[in-house]
Amino acid sequence: MQNDYKFLVNGTITDVNRLPNAFNNRGFLYADGFFESMRLINNEIPLFDLHFGRINDSLAAYQISMPSSLEKDALLDSLKELATQSGLTKSARIRLTIYRGGGGKFSPKSNIAEWFASIEHISSDGFELNSKGVAIGLFTDLTKTPDKFSNYKNLNSTISIQAALYASKKGLDDALILNNEHQIIEATGSNIFLVSNGNLYTPNLTSGPVGGVMRASIFNLAIELGIKVFECTLTPQELLKADEVFLTNAVSGIRWVASYRTKRYFNKVSSMLLHELNTRLQSLVP
Repeated sequence: MQNDYKFLVNGTITDVNRLPNAFNNRGFLYADGFFESMRLINNEIPLFDLHFGRINDSLAAYQISMPSSLEKDALLDSLKELATQSGLTKSARIRLTIYRGGGGKFSPKSNIAEWFASIEHISSDGFELNSKGVAIGLFTDLTKTPDKFSNYKNLNSTISIQAALYASKKGLDDALILNNEHQIIEATGSNIFLVSNGNLYTPNLTSGPVGGVMRASIFNLAIELGIKVFECTLTPQELLKADEVFLTNAVSGIRWVASYRTKRYFNKVSSMLLHELNTRLQSLVP
């Protein structure tokens, strides 16, 4: 049961009945922070270096100071201990939430980070390609305006939540989010790649997507394999021209898309990339 799992609060393992009151922290009151989702496999976080790099970049963007408990080695040790004490060392998802500590209203009284980590079980032992392809659509009710925080996982997730609600109402598995120029930038919790004539295309970071850890991993892997990758602007029309479409994030790895409207896709490239990713990650996980 979830209540049997432990939590990390500012580096200290904590039971569920000892969690701090959330109603007085700036993360709850002002969404003054960000979060990071990580995949743990065999008590290792194989992409931890990329996650930590994004944590550092996010802290700088939000002008939040790093406490000693969030330093690289201390954080990794704490997250592994969380998995051990929760009995989830084989395969799990970890969510790390970081927010500005202290009081104040719009003008903070402190810039030191406070943080919280939760963990939950994932049934697969590694990244597995979805057996059934994802059906996607376009969410157009709200758009995302690119700014200095667009590439980070802000606690304010209104657009993604509304897009997920839209997908559910339409009987879709996911929805694509547009920026204020009506360019495709991401799905509700994933980055997007198109495959066309053997090349990969993904929205450039200046257009507003989250700078995903798995996005970076697939980008680098494709280049290593001799596949050309283009960061560009994507329009809805490009979806109808693509040979394949797939979504990426650090927890699921790669999810192949089967359909957009009447267009149907296969998964040859996404399947190959996931196989190569798992092969490389095996060397990082004992």
